[in-house]
Amino acid sequence: MKANKILFSLLAMNVCFISVGCDKKDSSKGSSSRPIDFEHYYETVEQRAAFDNENTKNFNQTFQNGLDDNLFYALEGAWHTNVQGAEHGGMKHRNLFYASDGTDSYLAIKARGYYSKEDPTTIGLPEGGCIVSKNHLGPGRYEIEMAAMPREGGVSTMWTYCTLTNNEETSQNEIDIEIGGTTNGTNFENIWYTTWTKKTVKDTDTVDVTDDLYLNDGKIHKYTFDWYTDYNLQGIKRVDWFIDGKFYKSLEGNVVPEYETPLWIGVWFPPLWAGSAAFDHDYLLIKSISYKAFDPTTQFVDTCRSQPGYLKVDPSSLNIQTITLDEVKNVNKLSNGDMESLDVSSRDQSYFGWAIHSSSLGSVELTTGNNSEHGFLLKAATDSTETYHGEYLVQTLTNAYEGYRYNFSIDAKKMTAETDAAIEIQYKDAGGRVLSSKVVIPVDSLDYKTYTYSLVCPEDTMKVEITLAVEDGSASYDNASLIYVGC
Repeated sequence: MKANKILFSLLAMNVCFISVGCDKKDSSKGSSSRPIDFEHYYETVEQRAAFDNENTKNFNQTFQNGLDDNLFYALEGAWHTNVQGAEHGGMKHRNLFYASDGTDSYLAIKARGYYSKEDPTTIGLPEGGCIVSKNHLGPGRYEIEMAAMPREGGVSTMWTYCTLTNNEETSQNEIDIEIGGTTNGTNFENIWYTTWTKKTVKDTDTVDVTDDLYLNDGKIHKYTFDWYTDYNLQGIKRVDWFIDGKFYKSLEGNVVPEYETPLWIGVWFPPLWAGSAAFDHDYLLIKSISYKAFDPTTQFVDTCRSQPGYLKVDPSSLNIQTITLDEVKNVNKLSNGDMESLDVSSRDQSYFGWAIHSSSLGSVELTTGNNSEHGFLLKAATDSTETYHGEYLVQTLTNAYEGYRYNFSIDAKKMTAETDAAIEIQYKDAGGRVLSSKVVIPVDSLDYKTYTYSLVCPEDTMKVEITLAVEDGSASYDNASLIYVGC
């Protein structure tokens, strides 16, 4: 039963700016993405709809004691898997972890990219993980504190979803926060906000957030949406979205659901529209998830009784492993960094991340590495006139933005005194244009030596390119790593 609607005037409000993320030099970006900018709008939500503080479905899930069986299922399932060239493995229980630094605990959802070899039976099929609320939830404030999975190809998301008909053409009640969708070749400069009631009745807005942050900056941010079925008692269905308490976008009208739905949280690999999952693994890190219902006497909601049609189990039955927070934060951004294999990826024909540059005329072999089983031996070619031709292996990290800092390390040695070899680092913009001078680190030792470099991405950076180069002779490389250290 829908409540009677009483009109009253909307109070005028102005906004406090909340600065988050990395410092930005260009403050003009994204200014058109926020149509209104009310002061204290986040804090004054109860002027628009009172909270139902006694609602038994309210919750604040933290992870000191793990996932609460009363609140969430661990879900295993897959959808949109039949797009040729974009096959993926869906969401699996095995990718749920707890992460701890000894004081604080988090939920870490592992994202496995094209190059993950952890399960030999699923190599080349990227896969994530998901949880879903046991209760169907209605209008209210939905919040998640999280650091998005930072790699291209996967999407970190919190969404509501329920279908009345099991056919999205006729019923798709959904509200989304999606991080990682591509817009003009970028993934983490924009956040996607969407609300649906049918497959063809929806509204989507891609909001530029770079005034304030890049969405893969490694920091915990608070993402919020307020769902109203009677905004300000004006008879308007509406959703407001926030980041760190700052208002970014609203959508309203018949695209906004009026049916209760479960809440879903996870990381998954959509076909094509999130880019290429050309990495080994990384994590979505979650600090808390909360829901607080609005007063049902003013915020009507109808019943949707359908349940997610996937395997659902209580988290306590899974024996979810606890890993250290350092394992989540210090993921090697270089795939096949241990250089133990020259297996070729079926997805892009690279050596699981290391691509042969088009100008290469030499060869790559496995050799004895530094304190490990193998390394890469790069040999320059020679012709009958003794003219040498180089060999180059390249790996590119995308979505590395201005001010992002990385620690690079690699073991290398040249095989003869006459060898001409080097490690090269280049910063590139979205179009592939080289920014600033190329960093060249000569390989100058006949014994394995660890070469290090601290990278700081200059303005307009989108990509960091690491090249292992041999111009003359041959050189051996092993144990390459690129660790993100902040911004």
